[in-house]
Amino acid sequence: MPALNERATAALSSVESTRLAAELPGIRAALGKRGLPPEARDAVLDLLERLAEGHAVVVASTDTLLTTSQAAELIGISATYLLRLANNQTIPVEYRGTHRRFRLADAMRYLEESKRSRQRSETPTPEAE
Repeated sequence: MPALNERATAALSSVESTRLAAELPGIRAALGKRGLPPEARDAVLDLLERLAEGHAVVVASTDTLLTTSQAAELIGISATYLLRLANNQTIPVEYRGTHRRFRLADAMRYLEESKRSRQRSETPTPEAE
C-alpha cells in the first residue's frame, strides 16, 4: 500500500511500556474531555496502547481509495480472493472507469471483522455436561 510521510517508532523498553500503560487511563480520560473527533481520539489511543504493549509502530498516511492489489495486501489475502469477495458483495467496490477501487475504511472494516470472527472461532467453548 503506498504510504506517504511514513514514520517508524521502535518498541519502548519494558520500563517505558509499563509506565505508559499505567498512564493510559488518565490519557484516555483527558482525550475524552478535549472534544476531539472520535476517529482522531481512537487513532491516538490505538497508537499509545500498541506502544504500551511493547510493539514497534509505523504511522503513515495513505490514499483513501486502494487498488485491488493494495487492498488485498492490506487485508492479507490474494487479489483473486478479494475480487471474489467484491463480486459476492462481501466487501464494497467502486469503479473508476473499468478499474476497481476499494475504500480504505471498507478494507479495514473487513479486516477487523475477519479478526473478530477468527478469535470467536478459536475461543474454546465450555463443554456441555
